[in-house]
Amino acid sequence: MTEQVRVILWCIPRTVSTAFEKCMSQLDDVQIINEPYESAFTIGPEKFPPEEGFEREADIFIEKSNAIESGYDGGWEPDVATYKFIKENILEAEYPDKNVVFVKDMSYAITWKLHMLPKGYRHAFLIRNPVKVFSSWKKMVTKFEKGRSTKLPLINNNYVVPKKYGFGESLQLYEHLVKTGIEPDPVIVDSDDLLENPELILRKLCKRTGIQYNDDLLNWDAGESVTHKWKASNVYMKGHKVFGYYDKAFASEGFQKPEEPPIDRTKLSEDVNVCIDAALPYYEQLYALRICA
Repeated sequence: MTEQVRVILWCIPRTVSTAFEKCMSQLDDVQIINEPYESAFTIGPEKFPPEEGFEREADIFIEKSNAIESGYDGGWEPDVATYKFIKENILEAEYPDKNVVFVKDMSYAITWKLHMLPKGYRHAFLIRNPVKVFSSWKKMVTKFEKGRSTKLPLINNNYVVPKKYGFGESLQLYEHLVKTGIEPDPVIVDSDDLLENPELILRKLCKRTGIQYNDDLLNWDAGESVTHKWKASNVYMKGHKVFGYYDKAFASEGFQKPEEPPIDRTKLSEDVNVCIDAALPYYEQLYALRICA
């Protein structure tokens, strides 16, 4: 067996990150770990932010998710999902029969507890144009709220969008990794580049992180059977059955060039445009550092 490679892809929501996990699932002898710190951040004992309204929303999410039979029980429950548990029992656990351990997580879930970064990992980032991110984010949140009036970044007085809009947290984490020497030159992938030229971008990512590239990464089967081998929050995998947040990713069979026309910002709601404008300076800094096609 070759020397094991461990990689964390730090993401912002709505960046085709779950499809990226399906892509990496095509590697031989790989362990995929899905959003471990995100589960601690959102539904674990140390969930953040601690506002009462957020507590209620998290409890409702857990209750609805646990009512579903998903066929998945390979992960962890909310009551044990502390940052220490995720770091030591999930991320730093031994996976002796795996060549690669590949983690997808949200950067905002770790920036308030940077001392809990796991040891032994290479680090990469996935970004996307904020216009696409927040227009998609709004659709997802509206779906969660069952058609009720919703505004970003606040919904029912709860911060569903992080204080630095996800992009600021990614930049903060990037700078921390470089400054401390944990990852002197983190890889940044822009989703649009990935969708336009997946082979070239994946080859570059793999070379930079030590993953052995193969062409199997370019295509995969539709459906979610492969996800039963992932390690993930049991509630998150069940919650998908209720809210459908992984629908598009699970139905995917590869990275496809976008067919939709460019988004017209004049047709987006004011709250979405506020988020876009706030995120753009962070995005532009990260975008300038990305690997290019």
